[in-house]
Amino acid sequence: MIEADLKSIERSTYRAALDSGLWDIFLASLVAMFAIAPLLSVHFGDFLASAVFLPVFAAELVAIRVIQNRVVEPRIGCVELAPPRRQRMLVFGVVMLVVNVVGLVAGLVVAARSPVIGGPIVPLTFSMVILIGFTLASFFLEIPRVFLYGFLLAVAPIVGEALFVRGYASHHGFPIVFGVCSVVILVSGFLRFRSFLPGRQAADGMPAPGSTDD
Repeated sequence: MIEADLKSIERSTYRAALDSGLWDIFLASLVAMFAIAPLLSVHFGDFLASAVFLPVFAAELVAIRVIQNRVVEPRIGCVELAPPRRQRMLVFGVVMLVVNVVGLVAGLVVAARSPVIGGPIVPLTFSMVILIGFTLASFFLEIPRVFLYGFLLAVAPIVGEALFVRGYASHHGFPIVFGVCSVVILVSGFLRFRSFLPGRQAADGMPAPGSTDD
């Protein structure tokens, strides 16, 4: 009983520290790249259309670190992962590396053979890699919402291709479907993060960081 309670406390503390909504917002910006880059590639080419986002992502990572230190940690404290959790995260990193490498190889093979195999194979392969990656991430991170993101993003290329084939959208529908996905993830992340904002602390009945009771 005590061991189960300790595991529950550890899981709750871990999720409070990791699942602040900030990484959802960052993920939304990554997804937005798939919506915007195809439009930019017409003028800048595929490489520059993607590379232009790198400074934006770097600035976001710095901002996340600052917000984590000044907003999230004063609310929940500085959390250090337990050894089993660190081991789990290490395995997660290795597994995701393998998934990304396999996905990259599969993408290159399918792209090279796309004139031969044609049809929906490319978006289906993309969707499969996305769904596998996000499913594993949801399992290792123990955040069910991540699986829902993966399902949403896995459906997006298929819907986008259907819109493109029927002449309803350009660039294989990426600007539309990934634009919608980006907005959904962004709103979800902000709703999660707003509980850490100073104004929400009073509404939740919790003292602001640094305050003391008389």
